[in-house]
Amino acid sequence: LLFILLGVAFLKHFIRFPIISLAVLGGIIFISYKIKIPKFAIFLFVVALVLRLITIFIFKTPIQSDYAVMYDMANDLVNGNWSAVSESVYMTRYGYQMGYTMLMYVLMLIVKGPLLIKIINCIFSAGIVVFIYLIAKEFTSEKSARVVSICYMIFPFPLLFNTVLSNQHISSFMFLLAIWLLVAKKTESMNEKLKYTLIGLTLAIGNIIRPEAIVIITSILIFILLTCKKETLKKCVINLAIMFIAYFGITTVASLGFQYSGISPNGLKNTETLYKFAAGFNQDRMGDYSRKLNDTYFNLSDKEKKDLVYNCTIGSIGKLPELFMHKLQHFWLDSDIGWSLSYLHGKTITIFGHKFSADIIINLAHNINQLFIYVFFTLAAVAIWINRRKMNNKQFLLLIILLVYTGVYLLIECTPRYAYTAQIFMFIMSAYAIEYLIEKKNNKQKENVENKNNKENKKEEIEIKEEKIPVKK
Repeated sequence: LLFILLGVAFLKHFIRFPIISLAVLGGIIFISYKIKIPKFAIFLFVVALVLRLITIFIFKTPIQSDYAVMYDMANDLVNGNWSAVSESVYMTRYGYQMGYTMLMYVLMLIVKGPLLIKIINCIFSAGIVVFIYLIAKEFTSEKSARVVSICYMIFPFPLLFNTVLSNQHISSFMFLLAIWLLVAKKTESMNEKLKYTLIGLTLAIGNIIRPEAIVIITSILIFILLTCKKETLKKCVINLAIMFIAYFGITTVASLGFQYSGISPNGLKNTETLYKFAAGFNQDRMGDYSRKLNDTYFNLSDKEKKDLVYNCTIGSIGKLPELFMHKLQHFWLDSDIGWSLSYLHGKTITIFGHKFSADIIINLAHNINQLFIYVFFTLAAVAIWINRRKMNNKQFLLLIILLVYTGVYLLIECTPRYAYTAQIFMFIMSAYAIEYLIEKKNNKQKENVENKNNKENKKEEIEIKEEKIPVKK
């Protein structure tokens, strides 16, 4: 039902497809399909990294929003002003941001300023491209995996997002590593206790950087419980227990470490858990961030906060279908290039001695980004549809992840930027549709060759028969 709603939202934008850009993307997919490169994963990583490094040196995106707050706190730590961090209202409320703040602090001890942080993000972002290839290859053919990984490598949103000091690159890399450990053929021979320990460890590291692991953990839990056979139930439960112990062990130790060191009074805890729900059900901004709500919410008592959330949810139940419809469209189909390029609005840039309005670049990047979103959302939906009755376990895991992401962001604050990790799994899922199209094309070619051979054989048989028929005088 969720994907039917997504399809309806998508149809509202279908007429905006730029035909020329669609043809160009088709050409890119065709080249990706035909290209033959040895040691493709290494090639992919190098090219992806170079593109990302070029991007961060071309676009000088200002540090903004929460990232600016965390960056300033990391600067305070570098300058020895630890009390400015530990006594800040921001860190008291949102202790879960401490992990990424400390990482920036460590990197800034090596090189002052944001450059090294951006370079590290570029490395992990390039690693994400490689994991898309590796995971997709586990599910589909080599060629399909190459197509989706190359397309994601040049997908404008994550490419340009490297200019932002986001914590989403590193955390998403860790989540993909966990999924790869779970599904890869190379890890099948690994000791299962070690495997699930590593899965829990990578999820914990990703969550310390950005608290989003709950989506992946929930998906893995649902997947294992639904696919586990009766005779292996005990082993499945033990593996899950090992994963949870490793995950909660690492996150708890990190949280207590920050708390007892005095740097974060609440460790990695979120003391304002209701706020995300208040924002997610806010009708004025249709679930997106609202400065007005932010200013109002934090001046309320605890009881008033609960009443606010109740009024937005149960108290406004008649308005929820429209809200959910908007959030589905906003999360899956809207672009968020503005995080990287909005600072260029109204400015003039010089390229090879010629002056251009920067708005042209912004609009072009936005339109190309929307095209990628529409095409790969469609391919992912097609992949789900064509395999709905014969879905293998690995594709079923991808479907669960996409559905859990959808469900989570129906309930909390939702903005297109939050789709960063979900879009990665959308691209991987789309490999199934590309594989299906490749097989249809190959089968059609094979059928045409067979028909041609059959016609030639029949023609030869007729000619032979005609030669054998005696001629009557």
